[in-house]
Amino acid sequence: MSAEGDAVIVTHPSLVTNRAARMFFGSILGATLKDDGWICPRRRRPLGEVVVRINTFLESKGWVVERVSIVDDVVQRDIERKRSFQRTRRSAVAFRDEGTSEVDLPTTVRAMEQAGWDSDARSLRPHQQWGVVHSLTAINAANFSVPGSGKTATTLAVAATHLAAETIDVVIVVGPLSSFAPWEKESRTALQDTFRVSRVRGSAQARRDMYAAAERGALLLTSYASAASDKSAIIELCKRLKVMLVVDESHRVKRFRGGVWAPALVEVARDARVRTILSGTPMPQSGKDLYSQLNILWPRGDLTGPPETFATRVTRDFAGVLNDVLPFVSRTPKEALGLPPYTVTVHDVEMDGTQAEVYELVESHFRKRVEGIGAWRDKIERLRRGRPIRLLQAASNPDLLNRRDSYFSLPRMEVPNATLMDRLAMYRVTDVPAKSLKALELVRGIAGEGGKVVCWSNFVPNLDHFTSLVRAKLSVPTYQIDGRVPAGDETIDDAQNDHPQNPGDDDTREQIIDRFLNLPGPAVLVTNPASCSESISLHTSCHNAVYLDRTYDCALFLQSIDRIHRLGLPDNVQVRIHIVQVTRDGNPTVDHLVAGALARKEATMRTLLEGASLEPVGQLDPLTDAEGSLEDLAELLRYFLGEDG
Repeated sequence: MSAEGDAVIVTHPSLVTNRAARMFFGSILGATLKDDGWICPRRRRPLGEVVVRINTFLESKGWVVERVSIVDDVVQRDIERKRSFQRTRRSAVAFRDEGTSEVDLPTTVRAMEQAGWDSDARSLRPHQQWGVVHSLTAINAANFSVPGSGKTATTLAVAATHLAAETIDVVIVVGPLSSFAPWEKESRTALQDTFRVSRVRGSAQARRDMYAAAERGALLLTSYASAASDKSAIIELCKRLKVMLVVDESHRVKRFRGGVWAPALVEVARDARVRTILSGTPMPQSGKDLYSQLNILWPRGDLTGPPETFATRVTRDFAGVLNDVLPFVSRTPKEALGLPPYTVTVHDVEMDGTQAEVYELVESHFRKRVEGIGAWRDKIERLRRGRPIRLLQAASNPDLLNRRDSYFSLPRMEVPNATLMDRLAMYRVTDVPAKSLKALELVRGIAGEGGKVVCWSNFVPNLDHFTSLVRAKLSVPTYQIDGRVPAGDETIDDAQNDHPQNPGDDDTREQIIDRFLNLPGPAVLVTNPASCSESISLHTSCHNAVYLDRTYDCALFLQSIDRIHRLGLPDNVQVRIHIVQVTRDGNPTVDHLVAGALARKEATMRTLLEGASLEPVGQLDPLTDAEGSLEDLAELLRYFLGEDG
């Protein structure tokens, strides 16, 4: 076996006639047959990968392989890499099973402090110390601890230790734009000037220039989209300096097949010296979500094998997959954070007037949709197609039915009753929803005590409505964040910013959050879970939340609570959650059905999201989850039909 240009040449007469060889070279590799062997093109793959794959196949079939020059070098490097992986695995397994490691915590702390770590400003908790030792033992490790557990600080401690040992020169963090500010803040707090933190932004040329200019001690923050576009420039940096690659919120590259981000990051990871992935929800849907993430950690497939094999194992032997993976994973449950429990208060308020009529009309609409349909399954399907989230809109704010909702793909609702339609069209001028009035009362009380409060709604027009209501009725600084507000320092798209915060206001989400948190005294933040569910911390000065509405998406609800209930919560602080629900003639509404569904899901979801075990959460899609599972829809159908559960 030898290499010529971009092809591997394999010669032996038996390879031409052997059935397995013809299948492997001709069908799998797409090689060209020659008189005494095969010409194997690399086809966008690294040539070394083709060499190793061919060598593995030939040796598995009993052929003795004679390797020439560079081909032998490639195979020998692969052999040493596999040996290194096995040594690391043994160390990681010993740490998991016995708690033993060659990494000594006191020595590690001294190395961190040598690199500039300020233990007074940022003292690591026991679970974070454990995470540091684990990462240094497993070398390329995943931190799948619960949201709000301090993964950023833990990873910075690992990076500082590597920097002191000169095993890395540069850190590249790939993550959502909302993660940039936490990295900057933690680095300033814990390491002061040890790392020169920069955001890789601007034009393609400006970004390439930043990678080319990076020197030892740089910590570069880049988005997933930029990292994929800048793949070649990042690889060049990895070849020039020793790079630690950190992928934050790594579940964003969970796609099992296709996509752009995951393949690009796996390719970059091949040349990174140290690799780390971070996520509080590593498996939103299934065990297959781990595949791309694990291949960033070990990009030669050491942890996963080929994709088809991994998918089969996930289906047939997920416990076995976890047994292989867990030595390289640290996961801290929420109970280990020592946080005081939060309180939940439910406030029932009565609908009246136009809102009650509209709600009854929407209910009637759904009843008529399922009339005359015999099979229960067909009733459920008809209900699902009718978009039951309409009822949640009516319960929250009937004016939402007057508007198109692009997030949930809902057109403006047509009301058959002309008189009621006229009243609905004027609703925002003449009426205030019952929930909004109650939420306003709660905000007034919290602000009167000098507190800050975050108010959640899933519907963007409702955010606009409630922000305007608070500003008109209360003398309290009020801020709003939704999908129209840019997450980081990217340019605002004017076409998406039809409803600015205030005339002339063009701030980013992180600027708004900083102002909200740092303003002395009371303040109100009005937002939706879709815009503030990841990499955002409000707990430093906000300890109250008011929910104007909730959907059936339990994971998103719990993640929104994590914004104010997380590590670093000040001592003697009580986090208070207020949930506003409507009744009609004193009877339960869809809000109570949602509350019951969320209560059923919460115990299981908390075990999955916050427990020490690693399991799929079972989310389908934010839009699908919002409208409920089959069980949720069945309960809603019984509600419409007047049947008891």
